[in-house]
Amino acid sequence: MRVKFLLFSIEKAQKINPRFEWIGRKLSKLFISTKYNLTSAGLEIEAEKYLTACFFSALVYFVVFFLLFFTLFFLRDHAFIPKNALLAFVFGLVFFFVFFLLHVIYPKIMSQKLATSIDNSLLFALKSMYIQVTSGISLYMAMINVSQSDYGVVSKEFGKVVREISAGESEPKALEKLALKTNSEHLKKTCWQLLNSIRSGASVQGALQSIVLMLTREQERAIKNYAAELNMWILMYLLLAAAIPTLGVTFLVILSTIGNASVGPEHIILIVLAAFAIQIILIGFVKNRAPRVFVH
Repeated sequence: MRVKFLLFSIEKAQKINPRFEWIGRKLSKLFISTKYNLTSAGLEIEAEKYLTACFFSALVYFVVFFLLFFTLFFLRDHAFIPKNALLAFVFGLVFFFVFFLLHVIYPKIMSQKLATSIDNSLLFALKSMYIQVTSGISLYMAMINVSQSDYGVVSKEFGKVVREISAGESEPKALEKLALKTNSEHLKKTCWQLLNSIRSGASVQGALQSIVLMLTREQERAIKNYAAELNMWILMYLLLAAAIPTLGVTFLVILSTIGNASVGPEHIILIVLAAFAIQIILIGFVKNRAPRVFVH
């Protein structure tokens, strides 16, 4: 398994020479959350080993960019200049810190993506479990059926719960482990509600029904909120991408005739490019604001 931009796979990182693990132990005191982010992202590696791999990966990037800038400066000046060597070292150091921090925070990004994937399919998986439990199937069998179905990451998560129960773990304990490990707030709520129902002897069917209703209402509320704010973003788009550039060009033309200032093609091209860039930014922003609601 690979982490993006990290030059070592997780398997190779686990085999790093123990003599270098002191680097990871020192870094783990600074980046305490790395251990939890790795668990949430499903990366089975100790934080110390992962941080050691991050350090050496960033060190390789430092060497590559140092040599790159040093070579470019040498080709430009055709001579070795200490100032250029120092500047290349600084550039390499900047890239070292950039890539090291990227390596450290990437497990958190992975865990957030994983949580989003879980939220996308969770409602459909819970509806299936609710129908099965209502028809008389036990919660354990319903989880087995969901783990064998095509619900993406949700099926994998319930598959882990089923394997732990099959290995002798109690049903509440296996669900509690999933609740503590997952980064999806909806899956956490689901596990805790099922746990409370099992421990209190209440109806699991009722718990599943309330969870399904809660998630459905949340999706409906998210759609309504997005529809309400979409009108504002459409107005912003028309103003920034159409009205303001048009008025700006007109204003510049009038100003040039009054103040004897010239408006050349480069000014028009600059305004068009700026308007195009604003359009792309606004479209991307509005797209990311859209609620993640899918039809299974």
